Amino acid sequence: MTIALIDGDEAIYKATVVKVEETDWEAETVIDRPPTFKEAKAKFHEIVRGWCDAVGTDEYIVCLSPKERGLFRRGIYPPYKGARGEKPEQYKPLEDWVFENARVAWYPGLEADDVMGVLSGEDKVICSNDKDMKTVPGRLYVTGKKKLVTITETRADWQWMYQTLMGDSTDGFGGCVGCGESGAERVLEGCRSLKEMAHNAVLRYLEPKKGKYKDVTQTALDFRRMAVLARILRPSDYNPDTGDVRYALPGVKDISFNAQAFAK
Repeated sequence: MTIALIDGDEAIYKATVVKVEETDWEAETVIDRPPTFKEAKAKFHEIVRGWCDAVGTDEYIVCLSPKERGLFRRGIYPPYKGARGEKPEQYKPLEDWVFENARVAWYPGLEADDVMGVLSGEDKVICSNDKDMKTVPGRLYVTGKKKLVTITETRADWQWMYQTLMGDSTDGFGGCVGCGESGAERVLEGCRSLKEMAHNAVLRYLEPKKGKYKDVTQTALDFRRMAVLARILRPSDYNPDTGDVRYALPGVKDISFNAQAFAK
């Protein structure tokens, strides 16, 4: 039986940010208003049902971030996702309801993306519109494009190193200064293994910067930090009993820490 791993943060946000049309008969106009809790809950059910139908299953787990939003990536890099705006009015009430009434999974220090990643595997389908989920091997239902794809391990590793080089302005980290999209592709061109990709990426971080970035120096530590920010956890990376995380990087020292201890 296939189990859909639902991006709960995304589903709750989409259910609470939607606008509801309402007719103002006195003014003879149609206005948009935020949903009530009842409407948001109904929309949440509709979203989850739609994603499950798309992947052909009735079984699902709603994967969530901790309520207090203590995340290990913020402990490693405080600016991580620091520019996010306020949540919709019904977000917290709906989140509380989902925690209490749905089949949910969450772990201290892990955001919903990581929960989906560590639970992924055979007979599982991740349902999310987050591009970072492409760093996890397995089946992925891209909710925005409504497209089911299979991510190979090689492709997931390429995406990991690509994002490590590129950075992610949405999540608030810059990657390898001055590298850019085409530069990242050149660094990884011809690589056939994660070991080769990581080796080339580290060398690119260590290269002297040019032009307006000539006074910037980056180290192997910067590479390791950005690598943690860029990749979602996979099943073998996390021990749910202890909270320990280990990113294995062939040819480079493994990155190990405790998710709960680092959470901020």
